[in-house]
Amino acid sequence: MNEIFGFAAVIVSILAAQLFNNSRLNAVEERLESRIDRLQTEINRVQRETDMRMDRMQSELTARMDRIQADLAQFFRELGRHDAKIEAIEKKMGE
Repeated sequence: MNEIFGFAAVIVSILAAQLFNNSRLNAVEERLESRIDRLQTEINRVQRETDMRMDRMQSELTARMDRIQADLAQFFRELGRHDAKIEAIEKKMGE
């Protein structure tokens, strides 16, 4: 009879240890999930900020490119006018 109680006590101890370990594992799992959620939130925030910066930089670059194209067009118009004046002067000198 004592052997049965001893065996039962060992089984109860093992089951209690497993239950205790499971609850500790559940607590660890919950903490890990919480940390993962916080990290995911932080990753999403950084991604949004990066996207906004990239959009802003793209807009700035587009505006600069438009300005450069306008400046080049103006330069070539002026160059054409000067070429025409030079040709007119050369033509007068040749007469």
